[in-house]
Parts: sequence; C-alpha cells; structure tokens
Amino acid sequence: MKYCTTVIAVRDMEKYLQFYKDLFQQDVLVDFGKNKTLTCGLALQQGLEHIAGFDASTMKFRSNTMELYFETEDFDAFIQLLDSYPQVERLHEPKTFSWLQRGIHIFDPDGHLIEVSESMYSVACKQFESGKTIEETAKLVQHPIEVVRGWYDQYQKELISVCGTDCSACYCFGKMCNGCNSCKGKVFHAPEGKACPIYDCVRNNKCMQNCGECGEIPCKLWFDTREPKFSDEEFKENIAMRVQTLKKE
Repeated sequence: MKYCTTVIAVRDMEKYLQFYKDLFQQDVLVDFGKNKTLTCGLALQQGLEHIAGFDASTMKFRSNTMELYFETEDFDAFIQLLDSYPQVERLHEPKTFSWLQRGIHIFDPDGHLIEVSESMYSVACKQFESGKTIEETAKLVQHPIEVVRGWYDQYQKELISVCGTDCSACYCFGKMCNGCNSCKGKVFHAPEGKACPIYDCVRNNKCMQNCGECGEIPCKLWFDTREPKFSDEEFKENIAMRVQTLKKE
C-alpha cells in the first residue's frame, strides 16, 4: 500500500489556483481539468460530490478537523506577503508555540484550515547561533536529541563558505555578517549589492556547490582575494586548510 496524495474539494478552481500561486508559489503539476495536482503534491478536486457519489448538501467546509501544513525558512517574509492579501481570513495572528516555533493559521477560499510555520530546523539554528548546546536545544524545541544532532551537523556544514572558510570563526560573524551562504556571498566587504568574486564564480557562473567541485582549486581568484594580514606562510597554510575542508565536504 502506498500513500499518494491529499485531495481537497474546491468550489472555484481558478480562485484556488491563484490563492496557492500567490501565497505558496505553487503551480499546476498535473492537469485533469476538474482535478489538478499542485507542485507540492496537493490535489484540488472540483465536483468531488459527483465522483464520490454523495449528496452535495452534505458537503461541509470549515470543519476545522484537519489542516494543511506548510513550513517556510523565512516566516517574517511570509507574514509580510500575507499582509498584502487582507482578504485572506486568519484564525489568529502569528504566535510562538511552546516548542519555540512561530506559526499562523489561515483559511483558504473554501475555509480549509492551513497552518504556516517556520521550519523547525530554522528554530533550532537560532538556538545554535545563541550558543545553546545540542542537549539544551533539544529540550527547548521538544524534539528527539538524534534529530537535533542531525540539524546541528547540517548547521555546521552551512557555516562553511564556498571557498572552505569557516564563517563562524570570523570576528564579523553574528555582528556584521551571518555567513557567506546566508547572505549569498554579499558579504560586508564586497561592493554593495554584489557577491564576493569567489561565490559569484562558483554559485552563479559555474553552478557548483563549492570550490571543491572545481578542477582549478586553488585558482587565481583565491590569490586575488587574499587577506592582507596573512604572511606568505600563513596564506599558504590557510589555502591548505580550506582545500582540506572542502575535500571533507
């Protein structure tokens, strides 16, 4: 037996498609006319009562006995987007649950309940950034320690920039900058609005994850962006360390 998808009954298909496109960036993946599957896997069905064979008068919307659940890495951005759609009904304003996750419940055009919350990974990362240990974070977010440990490993990997530098070891981290990956290379010392040349080369031009995937490592860009405070010997050691870090990645 295999679970396939969730189907919800809709009265106005076009209104639904616009709703999920505007707020959740969903497009139609499979189109069967009165049945459409969105890119997230959710299926919308118009005329469900005819297919299922029950009386249309028994259709009950706004039952509040189930919900559709979405997560976002940027909860604040979603709320800002939601604010631009005042016609969308809210069950409540954004709130923080006891496990530190922020969320909001809203209704779709036919009254189906939808929860949108920040991802638990994002919640955990905020605790790591504040200096909390894995054990402390697991207790605060009310998740198994094995899950939180996996999040911490991922968090640590994301602190390694495309050139192999550990951003968390930088004196600017958490003050002037949250790391190269977080700001997509637009670090404070790069020209305003532009990414670091190395980040731009790897991610935007070569579409690679990091310099470790490039056969030219260490390339001319590494030497052109050399930090002046390093002596020749220190810079040589720095390059060796970064290359070794990327090989581990």
